[in-house]
Amino acid sequence: MACRLMITLEEDEASALARLAFAEMRDPREQVRYWVRQELMRRGALKPTAAPADAESPATTPSNGAATSGGD
Repeated sequence: MACRLMITLEEDEASALARLAFAEMRDPREQVRYWVRQELMRRGALKPTAAPADAESPATTPSNGAATSGGD
């Protein structure tokens, strides 16, 4: 079951979110979802799992789905 949250952002926060989401080719709502999931896993509140297909950044994931080394 999905849970919907409403958050209030200042104009500069919303603009920064939009810029980063655009840079990672995500909808701002999906960008926030990605960040929340990453932080929950980092803090140990959520067990690391295989990321949903939409969670990986298209900018760093080749079209064949293989992970990049990041140091190219």
